[in-house]
Amino acid sequence: MDNLYQCDPRRFLLRLGPDKIPLLVDAHPGRARMLVTDAPPAVPQTPPVLGAILRRALRGGRVVRIDLLGKDRIFVLDLETAEGPRRLLLEALPRHPNLLLLDGEGVVLRLLDGEAAKHRGTPIGSVYQAPPAPKFVEEASLLPADLSREPFAACCALDRLAREEEATAEEGRGEGLRAKEEKRLRRVREAVAEDLKGLVDPETVRAQGRLLLERYGELRIGMERFEGIALDARLSPQENVDRLFKLAQKSERAKPILEERLAEVDRAMEGLAEADLPLQPPPARKPAPPTRMAYREFTSKDGLAILVGKGGADNDELTLRIARAGDLFLHVRGTPGAHVIVRLDKGQELPQETLLDAASLALHYSKSKLAKTADVTYTYRRNVSKPRGGKPGLVQVRQEKVFRLRRDPERLARLLATAGGAE
Repeated sequence: MDNLYQCDPRRFLLRLGPDKIPLLVDAHPGRARMLVTDAPPAVPQTPPVLGAILRRALRGGRVVRIDLLGKDRIFVLDLETAEGPRRLLLEALPRHPNLLLLDGEGVVLRLLDGEAAKHRGTPIGSVYQAPPAPKFVEEASLLPADLSREPFAACCALDRLAREEEATAEEGRGEGLRAKEEKRLRRVREAVAEDLKGLVDPETVRAQGRLLLERYGELRIGMERFEGIALDARLSPQENVDRLFKLAQKSERAKPILEERLAEVDRAMEGLAEADLPLQPPPARKPAPPTRMAYREFTSKDGLAILVGKGGADNDELTLRIARAGDLFLHVRGTPGAHVIVRLDKGQELPQETLLDAASLALHYSKSKLAKTADVTYTYRRNVSKPRGGKPGLVQVRQEKVFRLRRDPERLARLLATAGGAE
């Protein structure tokens, strides 16, 4: 495994061997597939979290097997890594495809779609079970006779279909860009034409200036008109004369510039209408540096998200701004440490294993991390508030419960392996 990239939320690109063979792993509903491609997708500059985790786990590993199970439904990529055997598994199911990382015992370490895995009973920490065989006709039998007996037949057919859809979508994007550019050019033309229409006739204005010079002695400050010529009452007679000659000069210089600009816009609109190829989108802006996260994220044995603050100010950000009223708040009693939040849906009960997982993380990220036992406080976020003038990380807790936790290294190791937040 030379490298691994997450190109978008559900599409990955693997580079295999010294020749960096591109292996596409697509987990989009309706077109999930795994195959060598001659058109690899673009790679983002900043990898998403799951892509970075999979790269760290699999990069440099030796691929020992690529196979499929169940007629193009389950794809497996077996590797030998420094951490031991690993299996990258793609469930190419029509509605709910998923990508999972398993260890040598078949335990789920990471996954793409937590909801789909939870619904199937294969959350993180569980032993993977393949989905039941479909009750409907096999996809391969729906293919032409000359393809239905080929290996990876449905996968190849889906790849052709996906490419056709992407080409159609690209053409649609081109037409949308064409219409957007045409609208922009029309606005520019209207603005230039309006400016051109607003120019004064230079000779007429110069004649007005000469008339003012001829009858200069009749002019006074405060006059608004003289012989039908508009004056600025705030200017002196000489300033009004100079203003007219400057206006004539400015109009004379601007007219050819605006006329040339109008011709350029007209040529651009003609070229846009006659172009055979769709417009290319403007170059993408340089991505902003990734925002620093105020917390680390872990996944409990039950598949729930556990957020752990990184410091005093980060604890305030996590507990007081990010956490919801119905989330669970935990903290080691009587010692400085991280605020820990368990994400809970409205009305959701807290599983016992998740409570122990969150308490273990609270102990690990506290000043008492080496203690064998510790008292852990927990309550709902709605019962936590910030005292007036309190230092960063200091909060008041009401209606809390306390229990004694015994340090469990195996539980902690499992949790740390699920780390997904920025360090």
